Amino acid sequence: MKYLIISDLHIPERAKNISKEVLEEAKRVDGIICSGDFTEKCIFDKLKQANKNLIAVKGNCDRFNLTEYAEILELGKKIGVIHSHQFGRGNIDFLEEFAKSRRLDILVFGHTHIPLIEKRGGLLLINPGSASGISSGREECSKKTYAVLELNEGAEPKAMIELID
Repeated sequence: MKYLIISDLHIPERAKNISKEVLEEAKRVDGIICSGDFTEKCIFDKLKQANKNLIAVKGNCDRFNLTEYAEILELGKKIGVIHSHQFGRGNIDFLEEFAKSRRLDILVFGHTHIPLIEKRGGLLLINPGSASGISSGREECSKKTYAVLELNEGAEPKAMIELID
């Protein structure tokens, strides 16, 4: 299984549109995980058209109804998805504690707009950064990024950050 992981699009208020690269990747993967801040439902709908297997949570700037937390089980790995504004900006220790309380193998989150892949014991933390490359308001972020998660039976999950041209 291969997932495209995105977050913090903020379209149309702070960015104009989804990059063609993200939409093309969305069509090639088995599913999309988005940790929030689409802003408008039409952006959610556009991604859902590109790939019907869209797991998404509500970010602090989303103006339509989504759940704040989602969990899936894929090839024996328990994956949690949250925007993370509930824990303050970039509080990795709180995110780790939350993930452990839910017995997660992988936690996907956003909100900081800064890409991160970090292994903490048996937990894999993934923040894809901002697919629109916009600043979080606290830090400058001019790079558009997304993450790819690969899951294979009996193997450790692999995650990588990809830079969007």
